[in-house]
Amino acid sequence: MKDPVENPDASPSVPWASLRYRDFRLLFIGSFFITTAQQMRQTQNLYQVYELSGSAFLLGMTGLAQAVPLFVVGLFGGTLADLMDRRTLSCLTMLGNFLVAVSLGVLTLTGLIQVWHILVATALTSGLNIILYPARMAMISGLVPRSHLTNAAALNSSIAQGAHFIGPMFAGVALAAASAGNAYLLNALAYAPAGLAFMLIKSPAESDRVKVARSLRGLLDGMRFLWLQRIVFALVLMDFVIMSVGYYRPLLPVFAKDIFHVGPAAFGMLASAPAIGGTLGTIAVLIMGNVRRKGLLALWAFLMFSLCLGAFALTPSFWVAVALVAGLGLTNSLQAVMRQTSFHLLTPDHLRGRAFSVFNMFSQGANAVGAMIVGFLASLVGAPGTLLTGSALGLALTLTMWALWPEVREFEAATALDKIKVA
Repeated sequence: MKDPVENPDASPSVPWASLRYRDFRLLFIGSFFITTAQQMRQTQNLYQVYELSGSAFLLGMTGLAQAVPLFVVGLFGGTLADLMDRRTLSCLTMLGNFLVAVSLGVLTLTGLIQVWHILVATALTSGLNIILYPARMAMISGLVPRSHLTNAAALNSSIAQGAHFIGPMFAGVALAAASAGNAYLLNALAYAPAGLAFMLIKSPAESDRVKVARSLRGLLDGMRFLWLQRIVFALVLMDFVIMSVGYYRPLLPVFAKDIFHVGPAAFGMLASAPAIGGTLGTIAVLIMGNVRRKGLLALWAFLMFSLCLGAFALTPSFWVAVALVAGLGLTNSLQAVMRQTSFHLLTPDHLRGRAFSVFNMFSQGANAVGAMIVGFLASLVGAPGTLLTGSALGLALTLTMWALWPEVREFEAATALDKIKVA
């Protein structure tokens, strides 16, 4: 597949360079509405489950309903993204999300809503989004030149950071200003501009795509690629392990209440700090432009994440903790952008959907696994001891990769697709 026509005014060092390409700009706008709608729905679901049941256990079941489809549907979603036109597939999943939101709204307005309805809707939404994610991500490489991929990945990351602020805020305003049912209907409307933006994208020529066999071998090609591509495997492995053992978010209420002895407002500040740091990290990448030593920056980011995690576990100061948690968001953002860019650079187009489905499975799966790990360890050694353990394991893995896996730290933007060997 050929790169889009280069724009002489769109140097990759300009923070908004990729937005000067019409189709990427449409993808960016559509993705913003999609991600914001997802965050709105998640907030609305949690609020209504607790309102209906008053049960923290059922809140946990909402998380389980979201996690299970991740591993059940994940590989199929990536295969669909490689078999079908990715723009069409994205629009179909948005239509599914729209129908789920409308159904929840109608059930709520008619007074028929029950917790199990929300759990089923959460699972359906999760399954749809697992299909949507690889299709949406796989489109990026065809919409900007390869020299702009770091910029495009950083801009794509900024969408998630912004949605974590805007989505819950919109959900809260909608719930406060209207009924829960109307809030769901408002959520459904957010998919209309997203669908319109995606329909206006000019998809890369289908002749440039290599159709995969409709077989188990084709289904597992994303896993095979991950196993055989050492740089990709190393970055995914590090993210999964370090973010699992260092998944600090579920423990923030413990630190706020039992260690720093602060109230809900201060807890909200602590909980929002990662998004602030993540935004700063994205801005830093946009300013740096097309970073040459992508693998080295990812390693430094993993190293600093582990150090910040250990320092957060030990600090007695609330304000220092806020700064350190922002640092966790910043370093996580840096490695995530480098990881996404490496995927785009090293993955052939005919494998990109399946590769990104595996990417998403492990990236999102780290949170689900991490919640279980840190919860169990915290019950044994306490919250600070749990994060210190995660910090030590993260440091050990990062330094091991640094020493024994030179391909990662030496990986540069110049890596060519023709060097990829997939058996």
